[in-house]
Amino acid sequence: MLRSASRCDGRRDCCVSRREDAPGRLSRFSQMQRVCLIPFVILLGAGIGSSAAQSSKKLTLKRLFPRDRVLDVQITVPETDWDTIRNQKRDFFSALQGKRKYGPVERPYTYVVATVSIDGVIFPRVGLRKKGFIGSQSSARPSLKIKLDHVNPGTGIEGLVSLTFNNNRQDPSLVSQFLGYTIFRAAGSPAPRCAFAKVTVNGRNLGVYSHVESARQPLAKRSFGTDAGTLYEGTVVDFFPGWERSFENKFGDDAPGREKIVQLAKALQGESGEAILDGEARGRAWVPTSGKHARKWTALAFDDAPWREGRNGAGYERDEGYQSLISTGFDLREQMDGKSASVYLRFPFEIDDLGSIRSRGDLVLRMKYDDGFVAYLNGHQIASANAPQSPQWDSKATHANDDGAAMSFANIDVSQHASRLRKGRNVLAIHGLNVDLRSSDMLIVAELRTRPKHDIEKAIAELVDLDAFYRFWAIESLLGFWDGYTGNANNYFVYLNPKTHKFHFLPWGADCLFEKFSRLGRDPRAPVSVKTKGLIAHHLYQQTSGRKRYAKTLKRILARHWKEKALLAEIDRIDVLLKPHRTKRQEWSSSSALDKTREFIRTRRADILAEIKGGMPVWTRSPGQPPLLGGDPGPPADPGKKEKKPDPDRSR
Repeated sequence: MLRSASRCDGRRDCCVSRREDAPGRLSRFSQMQRVCLIPFVILLGAGIGSSAAQSSKKLTLKRLFPRDRVLDVQITVPETDWDTIRNQKRDFFSALQGKRKYGPVERPYTYVVATVSIDGVIFPRVGLRKKGFIGSQSSARPSLKIKLDHVNPGTGIEGLVSLTFNNNRQDPSLVSQFLGYTIFRAAGSPAPRCAFAKVTVNGRNLGVYSHVESARQPLAKRSFGTDAGTLYEGTVVDFFPGWERSFENKFGDDAPGREKIVQLAKALQGESGEAILDGEARGRAWVPTSGKHARKWTALAFDDAPWREGRNGAGYERDEGYQSLISTGFDLREQMDGKSASVYLRFPFEIDDLGSIRSRGDLVLRMKYDDGFVAYLNGHQIASANAPQSPQWDSKATHANDDGAAMSFANIDVSQHASRLRKGRNVLAIHGLNVDLRSSDMLIVAELRTRPKHDIEKAIAELVDLDAFYRFWAIESLLGFWDGYTGNANNYFVYLNPKTHKFHFLPWGADCLFEKFSRLGRDPRAPVSVKTKGLIAHHLYQQTSGRKRYAKTLKRILARHWKEKALLAEIDRIDVLLKPHRTKRQEWSSSSALDKTREFIRTRRADILAEIKGGMPVWTRSPGQPPLLGGDPGPPADPGKKEKKPDPDRSR
């Protein structure tokens, strides 16, 4: 009797009718018959707790992640609770609010008690909640998190207590996570296991989900031989100074792990060095109305006395964002907004001891810019970004620079131009460029500094396992993972390995692989063979040695693991495997999506090899600071107060 009741929630002849066309609602008949369901739930929760624990031992991790069949996952939950959790949601403002810089923000998802059957093995009184950041949100087919020990401590499957079921909302092909994680692991880069599951809730078929191994101790133990390390999740965050609290501790000793994050941020930043020309420097500006000065305006001897005088920080802001960076004298909204996309700036400075300057180390130009610039030192061009090849007085930036990136200094090594410096008076001239006359803002802040020579690859290698990182990086780029760490500073874990005391990266949220271009906006100049929006990837890629090492790793993975024929055959196999389990909507959308994935696989090798034939392309665009919607509220009033230990299952 109990056995029959326990399987009622997935049968057509049980008390709850199935409505695939409206997965979030019960039919009138089902609502009337809910009284039939509740006694079964009570019986399951009260009568077979011990037998469920015994049954759970039969469900091994290996059986939980099969490659040759689809798991049957049946969830029974009071309908009011289901309506509650499936309609919970988060928005960009709450997810990216300012206080996230100083710790995890409250999640919008709450647990309810449910019963789950996995391939006939019943787990009564588990925790069930919705999951997902932004892109995967759905009230009809939500991604789900199941916590096996939510009510009964000790319940689990070989140490795994948290189960993750992703709805594939961003991946109609359904193969991205399954195939992508397989390639990561095959190439020697740790990644979660993945299987497919047909999920039903109260008898309603929600279709095929990706069952992804949660990033917990069993994954660490299998990947690194030990789970005694510390694991952090990174969600739209990177290793910038002051952002260490935004990494969410999932398990392990937090204090040494957090300190390593601080050290990594410092290593990536390098020493600030000594200013030759700083943010308080005074200069002169002119918004050109003709080409009468041509290139003469960049020369040391040019007379700029008639120009507008001000302090470093030029541009305008129509809304909010750059106000604090623009000085009063250099607020150029009246001259530029709707009228001009170019501004000329000249900053004079004096050098008394030229030998001392040259002995300090590297010469670095630091720029905050929206949207582009060309920099000249004593009349000689030393750097540019988003600028036309031959800029004119009325030129525009060739591409926009994100506001987040513009508010962080881009450090450009101009040591090869240090010979242009002279004793006495010098001038740094900047041609600032906006992308459009109608742009709501524009910004130029320029500094010139010396700093000790910094072997950034060596500094990173002290804290990150570089062999593992280059492998992880090359696979993310090869797979077109535009929303991962190197593509968007998102969807990743870092594990501090107690054996090496170094960080290792693991992918997460891989439902948007096998895409040549990012959905978040495409810069047509950006390379397709490498992604550098993660700070570590960006800094390594600026080194000649880093580009060579990346290219070597990428070519090796291409040769050993990118087997087009085998990958295409695997897609065909998965297609056949999933066909009986997809909903009508999934069946309709998967066909064209699978064709796009096949095309990506067929053409990927040729696209990459054509681009890197003459060496890896140079790409210098700096990643911006993580977004903070609503601004930075500053650290908590009592930063010394001990933080409540985060729930290891609280994220997404």
